[in-house]
Amino acid sequence: MAVEIRKLGEAVGAEVVGLDMLEPWDTATRDAVYQAYLDNLVLVFRDQVLTAPEFMAFSRNFGELQPHVAKKYRHPQAKDIVMMTNVDKRGKFDEVGANRGVGWHSDLSYDQVPANGTLLHAIELPDRGGDTWFCNMYQAYETMPSALKRRIVGRMALFRYGGRYGQSTEHLLPKDKAKPDVIHPVVRLHPETGRPAVYVNPYHTVRIIGMTRPESDALLDEIFAWCDQAAFQWHHGWRIGDTIIWENRSAVHSGKLDYPLDQRRIFMRATVRGTNTLAEARLPAPGTDLAA
Repeated sequence: MAVEIRKLGEAVGAEVVGLDMLEPWDTATRDAVYQAYLDNLVLVFRDQVLTAPEFMAFSRNFGELQPHVAKKYRHPQAKDIVMMTNVDKRGKFDEVGANRGVGWHSDLSYDQVPANGTLLHAIELPDRGGDTWFCNMYQAYETMPSALKRRIVGRMALFRYGGRYGQSTEHLLPKDKAKPDVIHPVVRLHPETGRPAVYVNPYHTVRIIGMTRPESDALLDEIFAWCDQAAFQWHHGWRIGDTIIWENRSAVHSGKLDYPLDQRRIFMRATVRGTNTLAEARLPAPGTDLAA
């Protein structure tokens, strides 16, 4: 099938046009869509309402799916799908559910094998607000002052669900809260493109290894302040029937609680399994400027 890729944002984002999401992909379609995914970091597929099995089947075009740690929100008929919802089983506002995903992060970066990509499919939406924001971490690194690059390249950091402040962990089971921290590079070399991207994020990073907590906090705050620039960002305005996939290896994302909280906001979500960051490539020496 012939597909067209239409750029949506300067930093990230493109729409895939002319693709029937229920049809099998041939090699040419797969190559074109996956290359657009690597190039644009976020892809949008519009106006195709999917059932849970259909959404799971479509998601598998991008790779093996990985169950999410939030078992409370798993779809009852599709084990690889979790629900992103702001209502509980009684139909009442669920503050914990509404806050999941609010704050810049990369999905499953608290796992030693973090996510390649994440897909969301919009089922119910408020009448305004609730966009999802994305930030290009390639650009954040590439434009970073050289002095800051030299301080972070080659360093490793500890990650856990909720990060240094324990954000949004109320829905986790005790055994999941007790999981050990994992290690990832502060600057990650993308396993497919080879490009460097800032990988630490405010939501799941605990501290930089080899630093005291105050030193680490100060450096992380400096990194996050640099990365949080409008020039690196784009946001998606949702319509029912939208499906998007985003990169977790070279982008971070965040939801927003800027919609009427008495209105329902419900999505299906699937996660594409990634690779172990410590096994992807030879890590650069500390102090190296990877853009040089």
